[in-house]
Amino acid sequence: MYRLLIVDDEPVIVNGLIQLFQENTEFELDVCKAYSAAQALSIAKKMKLDILVSDIRMPQKTGLQLVDEIAYYWPHCRIIFLTGYSEFDYVQAALRKSADNYILKTEGIDPIFRAVGEACHKLDEENSRRIREEKASMHFQIAAPVLKNERIRRMLKGEPAASLLADPRYEELDFRLNAEEPAFVVIGRIDNPEDLKPQEALESVQRAFHNNLPDSITCESSISDEHIVVWLLQPQAELLGRFLHPDPEAPAWKGFMAYMKGILELVQNECESLLGASVSFGVSGDLSKGWETIRDQYSALLGALESRVSFGHKMIVIDIEQAHQPFSPESGQMKQEDMKSWVINQIQSFIQHHLSGDVSLTAIAEHVHFNPSYLSRYYKQMTGQNLQDYIQSKKLECALHLMQHTNLKLIEIAARVGFDSHSYFTTFFKKKMGVSPQEYRNSK
Repeated sequence: MYRLLIVDDEPVIVNGLIQLFQENTEFELDVCKAYSAAQALSIAKKMKLDILVSDIRMPQKTGLQLVDEIAYYWPHCRIIFLTGYSEFDYVQAALRKSADNYILKTEGIDPIFRAVGEACHKLDEENSRRIREEKASMHFQIAAPVLKNERIRRMLKGEPAASLLADPRYEELDFRLNAEEPAFVVIGRIDNPEDLKPQEALESVQRAFHNNLPDSITCESSISDEHIVVWLLQPQAELLGRFLHPDPEAPAWKGFMAYMKGILELVQNECESLLGASVSFGVSGDLSKGWETIRDQYSALLGALESRVSFGHKMIVIDIEQAHQPFSPESGQMKQEDMKSWVINQIQSFIQHHLSGDVSLTAIAEHVHFNPSYLSRYYKQMTGQNLQDYIQSKKLECALHLMQHTNLKLIEIAARVGFDSHSYFTTFFKKKMGVSPQEYRNSK
C-alpha cells in the first residue's frame, strides 16, 4: 500500500480529491491531506510518503519549495504538481524538480488519476528492481565483521562504551559513532520464512535496513542471534536540527523518533515484499544521556517484542517508553485469542474517542504499535471488515446521534466527527443516507 499526500491551500480541492480517491476502487492508497506546505512537512516528519500531489502556488512556501524539503526525508517520493496556471516558467521549474507530472486544475480528475496510476507503476518498478538486485545478492555470502559484532555485544551486556572504544583489541576497527552525541539502539526481530535460511534472512534484512537509511544517520550493526539484529544509530546534528520545536524546552528527539518509525515502516514493508518475512522493531532512548543504560533498554525492548510475538502479532514497532508499559493490563494471563480480541477492542476504542481528530492508519497503528499496512490487514483478518469502512460507520453513527439528541449546528456536528469542511461532511452524509444532513434533520 502506498501513501498519497494531497496538498493545496484550498480545502475544497483537497477534500474533493480525497473523496474521489477513496471512491476509486482502482487504487489501494492511504490518502493524507495538508492545507499548507508547513502542514505537509509536519506530516513528512511523522510518516513515509510515496506520492505527493501538490498545488504549485501556495502562500509562504510554494509547491516547488516544498518538494525540496520532502525529497530530503523521502527521496523516492513521486511528485505531481497541480496548478491553475499554464505559464511556461512554472512548467520549466517543475521539470527541473524531476516532477512526474504537471497538471492544470481545469483538466479535471482523470489526468490526476492517470498521473497517480503512473506514479504507482513507477514505484512498483523501483521495488521490483530492488527485489531483483537483492535476490541476486543472496547468492553471495558476506563474512560477518566478527570483532564489530563482539564489541557491540559487549556493549549490550553493559560494559562501558568508553573502555570498549579504547580497547587495543579493537584499535584497528572504525567506530563511526561519537559516544558524546545523541545515539540510539534499534533491535530487529525476524520471523524467518520457511524457504529462507536464517543467515540469509538476517543479511537480507540488514541490507534492506541500510538501503532505506538516509545518509544523515550513521550506523553500526551487529547480528545478535539467528533472528535478532541490532543497529547502533546516530543522527547528524543537521538532521536533528530540523526537528527542533519553537519551544526551546521541547526536545527534538520525540519528533525525530516519529520520523525514524517511518523509516522502519519502509523496511518492514520491503522485507515482507521481498522475503515474505515479518520484522518487528524496538527503539531505545537517547544513549548520550547514559550509555550505561543500554543493557537495560536492550533487555526491555527485546522482552516486549518477544511478548508481542508470542501473542501472534507481527510487524511491531515500539519505543522504550512503550516497552516499559504492559501492552495489556492482563497480558500475563491472556491467551492468544483473548489478546486478539483485546487488540481489536483497543483499535475500536481509539477510533471512538478520536473521531473529531486523527483516525488515520498511522495514528491507530502508533496506538497499538503495529505497522500501518499490517494493521489494515490484521483488522480485516480478525473482523472480516475493512478498517476504513468501520471508521466511516462510526462517523455516521456519531453524526446521527448528535442530530437526533442535540441542538448543535451542522457545522459543529461535522467537526465533532472529524470533517473540517462542512461541504465534505454533506457529501459524505448524503452518500451514506441518501439525503443531506439538513434534509435528514428536517425530517425528524
